[in-house]
Amino acid sequence: MNLERGALIAEIIGGFAVMVSVIYLALQISDNNRLLRSQSHYNALEVLQGPFEVMLENADLAEILHQCNADPEDVSEIAWSRCTNYIFMQANGWEYTYYQNLDDALPPSLWVGVDGYFSNEARTQPAWVRFWHETEQGFGEPFRSYLEAHIMANGAYGELPVTPE
Repeated sequence: MNLERGALIAEIIGGFAVMVSVIYLALQISDNNRLLRSQSHYNALEVLQGPFEVMLENADLAEILHQCNADPEDVSEIAWSRCTNYIFMQANGWEYTYYQNLDDALPPSLWVGVDGYFSNEARTQPAWVRFWHETEQGFGEPFRSYLEAHIMANGAYGELPVTPE
């Protein structure tokens, strides 16, 4: 009888210990998920703010970007090269947040803001149209189609020649 009672007590204690371990692991996973989300948010801001910081610190670049958005066909090749690289950095930031959003790694409100801002840029700035014709091969699916749909909605889309493939 004593041996059976001891085994029963050991099973109860073992079950309780397993339950406490599972609860502890669940709390650790929850904390790690929160930390990863925070790090993802920070990484997205770093990627997205880089191009803006460069432009804010460089008045010449700001002027060139303004000229590119006003008439992308009427800027020097050097100016256009700077604009292309700038827009490419912005598109890469948008792409980063696109995939982070698909992975549920970003707060939804961050994605809504980022996507809203860049969707508007792609649909309204003529420089994005020329950029797309020259650099669309720099993006993979599914983001490539997503970006293209926004740029094709740009009012300037039909005004630029399509680059042969």
